Amino acid sequence: MVVMVSLAVHRRKPLPGSNPTRTNESEIRIERRPRHEIPPPPPEAEDGRETMTTIRRFCCDDLLRFASVNLDHLTETFNMSFYMTYLARWPDYFHTAVNPGDRVMGYIMGKVEGQGESWHGHVTAVSVASEFRRQKLAKTLMHLLEEISDKMDKAYFVDLFVRASNMPAIRMYEKLGYVVYRRVLRYYSGEEDGLDMRKALSQDVDKKSIIPLKRPITPDELEYD
Repeated sequence: MVVMVSLAVHRRKPLPGSNPTRTNESEIRIERRPRHEIPPPPPEAEDGRETMTTIRRFCCDDLLRFASVNLDHLTETFNMSFYMTYLARWPDYFHTAVNPGDRVMGYIMGKVEGQGESWHGHVTAVSVASEFRRQKLAKTLMHLLEEISDKMDKAYFVDLFVRASNMPAIRMYEKLGYVVYRRVLRYYSGEEDGLDMRKALSQDVDKKSIIPLKRPITPDELEYD
């Protein structure tokens, strides 16, 4: 699956028992089902501005309101059926960040797949609208998916794909603890190579999932797409 992060997809009603988490510099409200016991850390604006952000489950209505997030040339837009499949099959891995006016600021879409020690969380897409960057929203959304993968689904690692030329995104992932596991030749439209980056979770005590492969592979060698 394609992961695009740019530096320069059910509005669900608030759920009973949702508790706001506040900090001095920023505020984030997490709306989740009762079994979600993993609140993400609040986003912090790098310039010190006070912000209030709600992280909630992505809903069908959001498909009509998130076009501005996908305007960046590095963010891939899929057809509606693709997003609906994720909403139906992996709703726990599909979240959005919205401002007080319920405007979509960014979103993360992923899934869980694999078998045995290859059971893992996968980041299909994560993107933040240009005007809402530098607030660590991508970091917050990534952390939420990682925690769900680790604590709820007991996955061994989280992985994602990124263009080999997208250095800002690669550096961001590295800061979040991801390493390049392997290179996939001509992964993007048969033209550009992709990097398969991984982050080991608590189930992978020996960190075997992130030992880099010594040779690049082709897309038809991928175990999961």
